[in-house]
Amino acid sequence: MKILKFLPVLALFLLSSCDDKKETKDHDEMAQEVEVQDPAEVNKAWIDGWNKNNAASLDSLTARDAVLYMQGNFVEADSLRAWYKMAAPQMKNLRTSPKNSYTGKDLAYESGTYEHHMQNDSLQNTYNGAYTLIWKKKDNNWKLQVINITDSTPDTTAVNE
Repeated sequence: MKILKFLPVLALFLLSSCDDKKETKDHDEMAQEVEVQDPAEVNKAWIDGWNKNNAASLDSLTARDAVLYMQGNFVEADSLRAWYKMAAPQMKNLRTSPKNSYTGKDLAYESGTYEHHMQNDSLQNTYNGAYTLIWKKKDNNWKLQVINITDSTPDTTAVNE
């Protein structure tokens, strides 16, 4: 009879020890998960790096084998880094207006229109066009894989009055 009184205490002890193992397992699984940055945040960091004329920041967010298509012409990866160093310091106030975006497991993109000004441009001309940034997840980090930039073509058929 005395043993029957301890049976519920023993069962409670066994159940609580099983619960502790489950919590430990959940904690261990959470510790193994690697936090992956949202591609939208990485995209924003790239735009911020551009506006700060920080070629090193742009380079750190870009895949080693990234490509640039500018005005329909292919630019090799080494030339892309040279373009960062040359173009970023000349441009200012890059504003993007995303029109389309997608995020999948290992691929994300954003496309839209852009406008910017040039440093030391006394006329304050606005340059604009369309862009697409394609991001690929590599080793749990999003890296810019493809940049496609097309300037707006002025309307040559317009008549000045």
